[in-house]
Amino acid sequence: MVNPFNCKILHKKASLAVLCDERNASLFSTAEREAIEAHIPWTCRVEERQARRHGKTVNLIPFILEHRENLVLKPNDEYGGKGIVLGWQTDSSSWEEAIRTALTEPYIVQERVAIPIEPYPLLIDGHVTFVDQMLDTNPLVFYGDYVDGCLSRLSSEALLNVSAGTGSAVATFIVEKR
Repeated sequence: MVNPFNCKILHKKASLAVLCDERNASLFSTAEREAIEAHIPWTCRVEERQARRHGKTVNLIPFILEHRENLVLKPNDEYGGKGIVLGWQTDSSSWEEAIRTALTEPYIVQERVAIPIEPYPLLIDGHVTFVDQMLDTNPLVFYGDYVDGCLSRLSSEALLNVSAGTGSAVATFIVEKR
């Protein structure tokens, strides 16, 4: 099975920046712009410019420098957690270095999204123990009409990524009363 070339856009982190970029606002209806604002974390390509964030103009690089606790840097075309820098887990000098890198390669900056934490049963040394885990659930939508399942990942690390070794894919069940 081979994926079509048009699925590559979903792999590019900058696809979210296209949606959030005020220069593209005219491409979307009012309802679409409202949906983007409500459901897509603010995302911007890292470059020297002014950008709009939640209705306010910011000088992007100084803004990124000043607000690292609420931002993440991601390379546009990587996967498996490679190159991701979580501002809230990074000291100031490492953050500045990451921004310098982001200015020389295609990177995006994205606002931090709160990840839900729930207790999950883990089998540790033959005993079931409940451990708080971060949960990332990704619904699988077909033809834009219905959700037919989901991919769920759990982790005790903020970089919730299976390939990076900081998360696990888990089975997801819908439990309904019969």
